[in-house]
Amino acid sequence: MNLISIAFLVFCAVTLITYFIIPKKFQWIVLLLSSIIFLFYNNLSIFTVVQALLVLIPSYFLGRKIEGNSNTKKGKRFLILGIIIIVGQLICYKYINIFIESANLICELLHSDRKFALIENSALIGISYYSLIMISYLIDIYRGTCKSQKNIFKCALFMSYFPILTSGPFIKYKDVENDLYGEHKFNYDRALKGFIRILWGVFKILVISQRLGMYVDVVYSKLTIFSGIYTILAVLAFPLQLYTNFSGSIDVIMGISEILGIKLPENFNLPFFSKTITEFWRRWHITLGVWLKDYIFYPLLKSDDMQELNKKCKKKFGKKVAKKIPLYASMLVMWIIIGVWHGGAYTYIIGSGILQFIFMVLEDLLAPVATKVNSKLGIKEDVFSYKLYQVIRTYLLFAFAMIFFRAESIEQALFIIAHCFVWNLNIMLDEEFYYVMPKIIGLDRYDVRVLIIALVVLFIVQLLARKGDVREKFLKQNIVFRWGVLYALMFAIIIFGCYGEGYDATAFIYREF
Repeated sequence: MNLISIAFLVFCAVTLITYFIIPKKFQWIVLLLSSIIFLFYNNLSIFTVVQALLVLIPSYFLGRKIEGNSNTKKGKRFLILGIIIIVGQLICYKYINIFIESANLICELLHSDRKFALIENSALIGISYYSLIMISYLIDIYRGTCKSQKNIFKCALFMSYFPILTSGPFIKYKDVENDLYGEHKFNYDRALKGFIRILWGVFKILVISQRLGMYVDVVYSKLTIFSGIYTILAVLAFPLQLYTNFSGSIDVIMGISEILGIKLPENFNLPFFSKTITEFWRRWHITLGVWLKDYIFYPLLKSDDMQELNKKCKKKFGKKVAKKIPLYASMLVMWIIIGVWHGGAYTYIIGSGILQFIFMVLEDLLAPVATKVNSKLGIKEDVFSYKLYQVIRTYLLFAFAMIFFRAESIEQALFIIAHCFVWNLNIMLDEEFYYVMPKIIGLDRYDVRVLIIALVVLFIVQLLARKGDVREKFLKQNIVFRWGVLYALMFAIIIFGCYGEGYDATAFIYREF
C-alpha cells in the first residue's frame, strides 16, 4: 500500500471518515491504528512488529529516564545508550552491506580470494525516518527543549505516523505534539486546500515524473545502445524526475495531514531557483538538513575536539584558516552521513555526500576570487543574466552529482560521464530520433508534447510560488475559475497520467531511504 494506489486511496478515505466521526478524544487512536495497519500491510511480517518495538520500547523508557536527568552525566549515559540501540539496529537492518562491501574491497586490494556475501535488506519501511525522529526525540528531552511522552501508545503514534514513513518530512516532537494528539473538527476550507495539494502532487508524479523516469530508466539500463545526446538528456532529466517524484509524494503527505488538521514542516522551497549548491540544499529536503545541522553539524563543530583543532590550526596557519578547517571537517562528517543515510552504497556517499561537500567548499573558497574577476572584467552580478547563469550552473552541478546517485555502481557512473562526450548534434535532426528510439524508450511525440506542457505548467506554478502561497491566491479567485482549474487538473491526471506496461506509480525513489 503506497501513496499512489487504489488501496491507499481507500485506506485514507476510511481513516478520514473514522477520524472525524468518532469522539474527538479518540482521534489519535485512529491515527495509531492506521499507522500500525500501514506498517504491517507494507511489510506483511510479524517481524514488522518486533522491529518497530525494538526502537519504540527503548526510546520510550529511556526518554522517561532522560527527562529526570536532563543535562546531567547520568542523562547523557541514557541518551548515548538510546542512540546506540537505534543506530545499531539501523546499521544491522539496512546499512550492514556497506561494511561488507568495504571488507570485500580491502580483500580485493590485498589480492585475497575471500569474498563476503551481501545480506538481503530486511529493514522495515520508513526505518530511516523513524530512527532519526526518535534520536531527535531523545536529544531534545536531554536538552530540555521538550518533555517525554508519558503514554507509550502516543509515543508510538509519534514514531509511526503513517503518511511520513515513505518520504518524510522529518518531524520534531515539540512541533507536532499538539496536532497529533489534539482534537480536530472537519474544516471544509482546510480540506479543500489539502485536496488541492494532493492533486498537485499526483499530477507531478503521474504526468511528469513517470514520463521522465521511463526515459531515464531505459538509458541507464541500455548504456551500450545510448550515448551522446541521449545520455546527456537522461542526466539532465533525472534531477527533474527526482524532484517531481519526491516533492509530489511530499505534497500528497502534506495534503493528507492538512485535512486531518496536522501541520507538518515544509520539505521543499523552489530548489531549482538556487544560485549555489549551498542555497540549493537549504531548499531541498529541508527537514533532513535541519535535522543534521541541529543534531550532527553544530554539536560536532562546538565539540571540545573541534575547539582543540581550532586552537592548533590557529598557531600553525593563522586565525582565518583556523576557522575554516573545523568548519570543513564538520561538514565532511555531515555529508558522509547524508550519503550513507540515502542508501549505504558508495554511489550514494559520492553523489549525495562527498561531491556536494566538495562543491560547497569550492563555492566558499572561490567566491571572493570570482567577485574580483567579475569586477575586473566588468561583469555585473546583480543582473538577471548573471543570476540565470548561476541557476543553470547550480542545476548542472547537481545533475552531475546525481549521475552517481542514480548509477548502480561507480563504474557505471564513470561510463555514463564518458558517454556524454560521444555524441553528434545532427542526431537530433535524424528521423531515427523520432521513429526508432521512441519505440525503445517508450515515449512518442504525444508523450513528449504532454511532458513539455506539464513542465511549463510546473515552471509557471513555481514562478507564482516565489511571490507567496499559490493555493491562497487560487482560492481567492471566482468559484467558476477555481473549480474549472481543479476539474482540468483532475482530468489531466486521468487522461495524461502515465499508465501502462511497466508502470509503477508506487515506486517512490525515496521510499527505500
